[in-house]
Order: sequence, then C-alpha cells, then structure tokens
Amino acid sequence: TVRDLHSRYGLRVVLLRSQALLKTKGAFIKIFRKHGLPKRIRSDNGSPFGGGGPTGLTRLSAWWIKLGIEVEFITPGRPDENGAHEQFHRIYKAEVARDPAHTLAGQQRRSSKGLVQYNEDRPHEALAMAVPAKSYRRSRRRLPNQTVPWKYGKGWWRRWVRGNGEINWQGKRRYVGEAFVGDYVGLEAVRAKVWRVYFGPLLVGELHEQDMGNIPTAKYRHQK
Repeated sequence: TVRDLHSRYGLRVVLLRSQALLKTKGAFIKIFRKHGLPKRIRSDNGSPFGGGGPTGLTRLSAWWIKLGIEVEFITPGRPDENGAHEQFHRIYKAEVARDPAHTLAGQQRRSSKGLVQYNEDRPHEALAMAVPAKSYRRSRRRLPNQTVPWKYGKGWWRRWVRGNGEINWQGKRRYVGEAFVGDYVGLEAVRAKVWRVYFGPLLVGELHEQDMGNIPTAKYRHQK
C-alpha cells in the first residue's frame, strides 16, 4: 500500500504473490511513472523495504536512493510513527479485505475500486473533511529511463559490489551489503588505514585495515 502522506491520497494497493525484487520494483515503477517521484518515502522496517545491516536498506530501498529519494524508516516496533497509514490499513481491512474475492485478480479489482472510493468519496478529518483527491498533486519529478552507477569525488576509490554484497579491497573480499549489489560504492580515506564507505550520499560504515570490519552507522552526507 502506497499513499501520499500530505494529502492522504492512496497511490496504489498492489497484491503480489511474492516480495521478490522484480515484482516489487515493477510495482513501484508503475507508481512512479503515473505519480512522479516523491522527495521522501517513509516505511516500516519489514521486507521488502527494510533489511538488516547498518543502513537497514534492501535492494529495493537502495534503488529509491538511486532515484534521489530519501528513505525514512520508522523506529522498529513503533507503528504509531506511521499512524496515518495504519489508519488507512484499518479502513482497507474493514471494507475490502474482510470479505475477499475468490481470486487474486478479483481481489485486486476490489482493492483498486476501494482505493478510488477512499480518494474521491470519503471525507478525511485531517483534511477538514475534504476528500484526498481535492488536495493531491502529482509530483513534478519524473522517473528517469535508467539509473547510472554512482560517481565519486577525486581521490576516492570506487569498487563494484558483487552479487554476494562483497567488494575487492586491499587484495581481499570485504562485505559491504547486498542492498548495493550491481553498483559502485565509494571509499574515502579519513585517516591512516581507515576508509569510510559510501553508497552515493549514504554513509554505510568504515573499513579498517586491522580487521576490515564495518562499523554500523548510516547517515546522509547531503540531502538530495
């Protein structure tokens, strides 16, 4: 379920047979093509959006960062931090999911129809009893036809992330995270035998020559 937080407008309810990357990414491609790119996506920490590691990213949410979208995870175990969206879920369960269709296609039709009613017919208290469709505006940021590998500054080292989340560094393989597979991370020397590892604007951690372990940390160097 994807919704615009400002207007409460529901962008899409998608029923998928799995949370595999190609399926979930394909669903978001359709959303972004129709509605444009948001500046930020707020999500819980569960699959397929959140994963393990210091950044909490998956390949899906790492792709959002590639598109210039800031990823904001709520605190684990605190669904109240995304309370407006949880309220939307309660409405969906009560009015659409409680009496499901017999097929996935049928339930998808019911879900899409219910979303139209939610957007265009249901007054919303947070909007002074206006309907979400009255406040919603499509983003002007367009989905690019393709993304390109990250480029890093002069004096940085650039390393390709292999299919298992590892890079080759100092003659050995070092794990940086499966979320970054198929792209370059940048290594910035910060002091003797210590390098900071970035995925674009996101600080992933540090590599130390002594043990080459990564320090759990994650933050943005700048806002897109």
